[in-house]
Amino acid sequence: MSRIESDEVHLIRIVQPETPSSFRLICFPGSANSSAYYLSLSELLLPTVEVLAIQYPPDADDEEERFADAPDLADRVFEALGEWLDRPVALFGHRAGADLAYRVAERLEQETETRLLTLFVSGRTARGGATLGPPALGCRIVALAGAQDPKTPLRGVRAWRRCTSGRFDLEVFPGSRGYLDSSRREVVNLVHDQLLSLSTLDAEYETCVEDKGV
Repeated sequence: MSRIESDEVHLIRIVQPETPSSFRLICFPGSANSSAYYLSLSELLLPTVEVLAIQYPPDADDEEERFADAPDLADRVFEALGEWLDRPVALFGHRAGADLAYRVAERLEQETETRLLTLFVSGRTARGGATLGPPALGCRIVALAGAQDPKTPLRGVRAWRRCTSGRFDLEVFPGSRGYLDSSRREVVNLVHDQLLSLSTLDAEYETCVEDKGV
């Protein structure tokens, strides 16, 4: 495990593969003090997925709504990613971290050539992003929710589909807010399935292009 610092936003590199990974999964915890969860999550992921977790600066407000709306936090996280955008990435945001991941995803697609594979939004209804007008993103969005979570009604979670012109999937887990723990293996399988399916589509596309002599 190593930590990379940029203006008090830290990237915790949870797994350092012996061979280069195929993807990077950048995790946005739901509060300023919840990065540790992603250590146990990373232990279940294949070596093809390198996990980095955002550790927010000490001045980040840990109250969920104020944390999600912090005006410059997305900018600071975006700057911290820097050199870690040299391979396809996916973002995984939980609760308030989902809003932050969405804002960083916008900047990645608009300002870099990074291939953003998937935005995972967990335990969060769509907020300002689900407005009228063209979608802000082109990547796939996968929303995760607990079936009995009173704070994230499924109607609000489904509103994430209006935030992208790409594919949208909704995965509903048993229980309320604790599914990242109680359904940890299923969450890991979901991440694997999403990332590996996209790499398979890429390989098929490249083969098709080569066969056509493009």
